[in-house]
Amino acid sequence: MTFENKVVLVTGAGSGIGRATARLFAERGADVLVQDINADGAQQTAELVRETGQRAELSVCDVADVQAMRKTVTDTTFAHIDILVNNAGIPSDRCSLEEVSEEMFERTFAVHVKGTLFTTQAVVPGMKERRYGKIVNLSSIQGLSGFANAATYNGAKAAVLSMAQGWARELAPWRINVNVIAPGHVMTNMPMSRDSPEELEQQAKTVPFLRFGQPEEMASTIAFLCSPEAQFITGQVVSPNGGYLI
Repeated sequence: MTFENKVVLVTGAGSGIGRATARLFAERGADVLVQDINADGAQQTAELVRETGQRAELSVCDVADVQAMRKTVTDTTFAHIDILVNNAGIPSDRCSLEEVSEEMFERTFAVHVKGTLFTTQAVVPGMKERRYGKIVNLSSIQGLSGFANAATYNGAKAAVLSMAQGWARELAPWRINVNVIAPGHVMTNMPMSRDSPEELEQQAKTVPFLRFGQPEEMASTIAFLCSPEAQFITGQVVSPNGGYLI
């Protein structure tokens, strides 16, 4: 499962699943366009890519900034973008429905939905021209089975999933595969920065495998969906969740 001569754009690649994905694609021969709002995180990921011997370019911007993301795609020195991983995201709201603010709603949908849609829009013309492309959207188990006290996050992640299935139908004539992964509990900075070790331990007990997933396990699922082995797979949702939704 190699990606030689391929270029991958990973949004939100400065940490967590995005960083693990960028590094795995590089280890398997791809060059990587690293996007993140955090300059330090993006630079660190780019260095990890270069350590594999592959090329890395950086785009430090807000994924919700449509013009900035278009510029990311048009200004790259890479000849083309073959694979897009729409990974950028922000944490769940974690508040009651009554406490949801307009600002909370707008920001959650701007990052997850607007960012995913318009970044995809920017790369699709080149993929159509070459009649080749792989797109993976990052949804969540919360897009499959809504959690309490997470109205905006549930909605945004469900939208990311539904958009991908529509694109899979729309883009199939150009041999562009569009799929979704919906991770369960994953050990990234997001939960670690919000929950105590004791809370994380209790959450892990709700998973049949009694542990959180690792970013690298999400990255390997993404890589599979972008590989030649998965060329007949499109419009599908794969949920690496350790059995949480059984």
